[in-house]
Amino acid sequence: MFVSQSLSKIITLLLGGLCLCGLAACAQDDRNYTPLATIKADPPPLQMPKTAYRIGPGDELEVKFFFAPELNDKLTVRPDGKISIMFAQDIQAAGLTADELASDIRAVLAPHVKQLDLVVIIRSFASQKAYVGGEVSKPGPIALTGNETLLGLLASAGWVTPAGSDKIVVVRRDGSGEEKIYPVSLAALENGTDMAQNIPVQAGDLILVPPSSAVQSDRWVDQNIRQLIPFSTSAGVSYNFNRTPTQ
Repeated sequence: MFVSQSLSKIITLLLGGLCLCGLAACAQDDRNYTPLATIKADPPPLQMPKTAYRIGPGDELEVKFFFAPELNDKLTVRPDGKISIMFAQDIQAAGLTADELASDIRAVLAPHVKQLDLVVIIRSFASQKAYVGGEVSKPGPIALTGNETLLGLLASAGWVTPAGSDKIVVVRRDGSGEEKIYPVSLAALENGTDMAQNIPVQAGDLILVPPSSAVQSDRWVDQNIRQLIPFSTSAGVSYNFNRTPTQ
């Protein structure tokens, strides 16, 4: 009994030492989770002025002719950004406003249709999506239908899980196409001390919620220590000793 208790204490001390070593090394060697502090970030982006909506691939359009209803059509913008209507196979739609596209359609159909009173209606904004990833309940793309903010997008993603960090990042492309990383303090938004960080979300934004430092440490220990131990760390330890040597 005394030997069994001693071995149990030794194993417990050994596991404790291994866990402490793993936690100490976690900050230096985290193979799957890059510490947020090491990411070079930019200042929070300024609120962008409101501009007219521009059509994108995947958007569903409806073209209505007031005096030629037989030409009415419902269209989906192709991946190449173009649409096809009667008398015109390829009309550029992506990047244009509804009024600009209507003007281009009038110019193309002018030789074929006399009365060109028409309107372009955007029925679905499929190209307007932002993406939420990391420690949230429902990661993935989220359709933008209005003036969504960062907090609203997190709410649509089911909010941050208990394993998530209160330091999140927003990845956004600037006018030159370069990706910028902006840090946001979720704690400052939750307690209302810095609501300026509740920025409007733009199409193409990627919101990343990394795991908290405690979760990173636990995962590091699990990957590098617990899986190397040939027995369960939660199971009890017992030994049977045969006092009579086998002949």
